[in-house]
Amino acid sequence: MIAYFVMELGLEDRIPTYSGGLGTLAGDTLYSFADLGIPAVCITLLYKKGYTLQKLTHHGMQLDFDTLWDYRKVLTPLDVEVRMHFGDKEQKVRAWEYTLRGRGDIKVIFLDTDIPGNEPDIRRLNERLYLDEGLYRLRQEMLLGIGGYRVLKALGYNISVYHKNESHSALLVVELLRELGDFQKVRSRCVFTTHTPVPAGHDKFPIDMVKQELKLYDHIDWDKEAIDGFLNLSAFALRYSCKVNAVSYKHMFVTKNILIDAVPTEGPCELEYVTNGVYHRRWIHPELQELFNEYMPAWDENPVLLNQVYRVPSELLLKKHNKVKNELVNYINKTTGAGFSDDVLTIGVARRVTAYKRNNLILRDIDRLIYIAEHFGELQIVFAGKAHPKDSVGKEMIADIFSKMEAIRQRTNRVKVAFLENYSIDMAKLLVAGCDVWLNNPKRPYEACGTSGMKAAMNGVLNFSTWDGWWLEGGIEGINGWGIGPRPSWNDMSESSDEEDLEDMYGKLAYVILPMYYTSKDQWVFMMKNSIATVGPFFNTHRMVSEYISKVYQIGLR
Repeated sequence: MIAYFVMELGLEDRIPTYSGGLGTLAGDTLYSFADLGIPAVCITLLYKKGYTLQKLTHHGMQLDFDTLWDYRKVLTPLDVEVRMHFGDKEQKVRAWEYTLRGRGDIKVIFLDTDIPGNEPDIRRLNERLYLDEGLYRLRQEMLLGIGGYRVLKALGYNISVYHKNESHSALLVVELLRELGDFQKVRSRCVFTTHTPVPAGHDKFPIDMVKQELKLYDHIDWDKEAIDGFLNLSAFALRYSCKVNAVSYKHMFVTKNILIDAVPTEGPCELEYVTNGVYHRRWIHPELQELFNEYMPAWDENPVLLNQVYRVPSELLLKKHNKVKNELVNYINKTTGAGFSDDVLTIGVARRVTAYKRNNLILRDIDRLIYIAEHFGELQIVFAGKAHPKDSVGKEMIADIFSKMEAIRQRTNRVKVAFLENYSIDMAKLLVAGCDVWLNNPKRPYEACGTSGMKAAMNGVLNFSTWDGWWLEGGIEGINGWGIGPRPSWNDMSESSDEEDLEDMYGKLAYVILPMYYTSKDQWVFMMKNSIATVGPFFNTHRMVSEYISKVYQIGLR
């Protein structure tokens, strides 16, 4: 059985224990585990105040509030209690359960230390996701790794492979070393997936803090595990894993450059890549599902059949898309008063707001954008996404979008801009199906994979993306979407230029995308079919899970 450890998990909006792509990817993975009958159990933390409830002022200032939810109505308490130490303090850990139904039911176990009798600072560990990067975070990661391992043992699970997603669960190695007592035996049971090249995915803590909090776990020489006075949990996870995998082919080269080559390890550590996918049954809109059921029966069980989308009459595909678009436009107008129209090209920009994702890049030169709209065709841009509560740069980007939105509104009605607050899974389902173009312009090479564009593509929405992450594998210029900036070689680690990317973005918008949308609808719909046919059959979690079994889990499953 596979034990799937992850810090955040996006299953549904009733369970607000996710912040973005990693959480929804984990949810999609578990849905495919269930569909395919893969024996697995998931370990995560219970956040009783969620991640952050985003409220935006008229000037675009993000205000952060607790996301309160009645977890007792959604989760089932388990009759299990284990104990673990945080420093000198022995504390209790309990668990709650959620079941995903499928060919094989998947149990999701939420760990909880908010228990009478525990110390107040330990009870706080279950307040919010990613609340702090210091001692609070280290203790959360101790809970996930050590507490998660002990709860699995107490529940009687027989685990053959421990899958560590990001560095957050690396400390489960502490318990494996205690039980198995042998470095190689521990490595043979663990695999590690790194999901990002940016620092936020690679937690590190001062070694003195680690030694204080893990003082009773004295079977490990923490000084020997330190690198430059810190315990780098990605390096720690890597050292104690037989396989490490990146989440796209490009990301494999990035990972080798920033992690593998930089971390000393004992014995061979195999580097693989498994390009992410999305759970097609969750993200394809019900209107399109109805159409697919008629012309591509069994597509939901076997997403490879999405390559038969050319059987769908173009006028019916366009009619369904326009119906979903109308639903999105009505939602935007109801919540923002932006005055969007059904017949105007609509661009979606929805993802976590942070510096490298450059969410506001398209608004960098509003004079140029207004000129394009006045001479080549009207356009509408809808933004959504949260900044981390402590990410001041991300919050400034949201404020900048609001500032540009107001400046555009005062000058023209041929460009309309809206920002939807409190981005969520349900909102994403509507956005990825209702837009005409999905814009993704992160600074390369920092997009490890990206999955929102896959969701859009399966709905016939055309991608307009930086050549990075999954788009380097799946994008075909002018066939299923368009690239932004130069297309780099796989081992090119150079950063993209804002100016170069922006020029390419504006040029293609003016001379390719807008003219096609308004004057060549047949060609546009054919590209919508290409998008579904080229992306859907491969970039799904059914294929992804199969690759994990054959390429990553195989050592532990022998």
